[in-house]
Amino acid sequence: MKSGRIPDGFLFGAEYLRSNINEALMSDNPKNIVPSVDTNGHGTFLAGVACGNKIDERNFSGVAPLADVCVVKCREAKDGLKRYFRIGGDKVVYGEQDIMLGIKYLWQTAVKAEKPLIICFGIGTNIGGHERGGCLGEYLESRGNYSGVCAVAACGNEANAGHHYRSGLLRSGQDVEVELRTGSDDGFTIELWGDAPNLYAIGIISPSGEYSGKTTAKLGEQHRIRFVLEKTVVDIDYLITAYESGDECVRLRFSSVEPGLWKIRVFNDNRGDGFFDMWLPIKNFITDETYFLESDPDVTICNPANNIAILSNAYYNSYTTSAVADSSRGYTRSGYIKPDICSPGIDIFGPMASVITDRTQKGDVSLARYGYMSGSSAATAITAGAAALLMEWGIIRKNDITMDTVSVKKYLIRGTINTGVEVPNRICGYGGIDLYGVFQAMRGRI
Repeated sequence: MKSGRIPDGFLFGAEYLRSNINEALMSDNPKNIVPSVDTNGHGTFLAGVACGNKIDERNFSGVAPLADVCVVKCREAKDGLKRYFRIGGDKVVYGEQDIMLGIKYLWQTAVKAEKPLIICFGIGTNIGGHERGGCLGEYLESRGNYSGVCAVAACGNEANAGHHYRSGLLRSGQDVEVELRTGSDDGFTIELWGDAPNLYAIGIISPSGEYSGKTTAKLGEQHRIRFVLEKTVVDIDYLITAYESGDECVRLRFSSVEPGLWKIRVFNDNRGDGFFDMWLPIKNFITDETYFLESDPDVTICNPANNIAILSNAYYNSYTTSAVADSSRGYTRSGYIKPDICSPGIDIFGPMASVITDRTQKGDVSLARYGYMSGSSAATAITAGAAALLMEWGIIRKNDITMDTVSVKKYLIRGTINTGVEVPNRICGYGGIDLYGVFQAMRGRI
């Protein structure tokens, strides 16, 4: 079995070039040449929707069918990272640093090929301040600021999940109880973010009524709380000046979670009044039975799509021209306008991962598997394909050779569909994507 070489400038990984992939496609034993497959189909579907070949027999075409594809299969996160954030062993998780290395590889490959690059980012997280997208958001911003690069990120499917709590105005010296219903989760992480200079302290009440007592909010403070009847352990970490904004982040990591009604008591001991936000993990990592009783559907855009310089994409139902309850909503925690635009995200038709081993079947397109997918990532693939076509017009055909993420975003905003509601708004940003409308706007026909 062949093994791909480690890419230049990297310490791990396996690189397979176009020649290797073509050789594998013609082989009776393709895994001996390229020993890698898409095991869940998510990447295959997104790549197909964005730039899959036109297949007349299956009535299918990607948005930008003549675009080249460069794929990075990211390695899954190490067990230590999953244990820290209390994520179950069977969940698919990727480390931020590995994702950033994957983006670096894509960027270097595009530079060598002297071609524009569209980064289609179809995953996200609730970890972070929902402000600048964390380290990953800032790295995507830095790459997307180059001419010929556009970073497109999915906003997520969190608006209707009950995973966000936003406080009312909490007066100095007051406290409030945040009620949390838990299901049969082994563990999860909650983050509380409050604007500087305020600091918030935490106390926890278990379903049986056991109270942890008020913990102390100070630099580097850590607490481990063991509940007697519930057998639940909660680790509380105080990050007084957290990365991204310098605001306070209080991280609560629950282990061996007892189902029931938990109460998180939040204290404002500062001289000033303030607000705070709390987020549970995204839906992939906890059960549907775990949610805030008084949740807020706004400010539910996942990181890194909160970064103001990234093209952030929500989704709508194009069959009914209506909003979708699950599509994550803006704005950012400090009120920057997000999402930027929305695109169709319900019952999107695309290619599914399949394995054909018989050489005589490889040219038979009738055997290829197609299906439907709904959600934020499928919608983002559509926008990524539209961005590729716009980059072709701007960079390849030299109509705007300085085109980058921000300029692509502004072009698409100018061409959005008028949905009949005031824009911008928290649900669809500046409106629905319409690539033809971009060129109509440039011609003065709006």
